[in-house]
Amino acid sequence: MDTQEITTTGCRRCGTEIAGVNGRYSCGACGWTNPWHEGHRDLPGAEDDPDWPGRKRNSRRDDTPPV
Repeated sequence: MDTQEITTTGCRRCGTEIAGVNGRYSCGACGWTNPWHEGHRDLPGAEDDPDWPGRKRNSRRDDTPPV
């Protein structure tokens, strides 16, 4: 995955200074969020998530129960 960048802006609803990741914001004061498409980068796909159920496990260690 690409590097994450912390960005800041003023909330469009209440004016509170808020921080987000790659241009995606959510205000804790009033609940406003900006649309996902306003972010600075494309969102990763499900296949990029290490916990995605469709990911094939390549190593035996992943299938071995803990000791």
